[in-house]
Amino acid sequence: MEGFLQFRLPSWLRRLVTRLLAIIPALITIIIFGEHSTSRLIVLSQVILSLQLPFAVIPLVMFTSNRRLMGEFVNPLWLKSLAWGVATVIVGLNVWLLLQSILS
Repeated sequence: MEGFLQFRLPSWLRRLVTRLLAIIPALITIIIFGEHSTSRLIVLSQVILSLQLPFAVIPLVMFTSNRRLMGEFVNPLWLKSLAWGVATVIVGLNVWLLLQSILS
């Protein structure tokens, strides 16, 4: 973003700002819900991350399997098969997780 926006920050300041921006929501959540609920919040964050994973994996497999986009670096057939298998397992486990959550 630095070159795109033509806005430069010293690296130590950029690190400080990004770390603070990452910590502030966690601190607010701990203040609101209390320290005793942090383990439930960690589990919830991991569930949300697992549900977001297919939205990263499926486009990644699609783009890296496209010869027009990747040219000579396109995935070979065995890797495409393996990647789609892994993507299918991830989606299947997420569907199972959602069904378990809804039904219980």
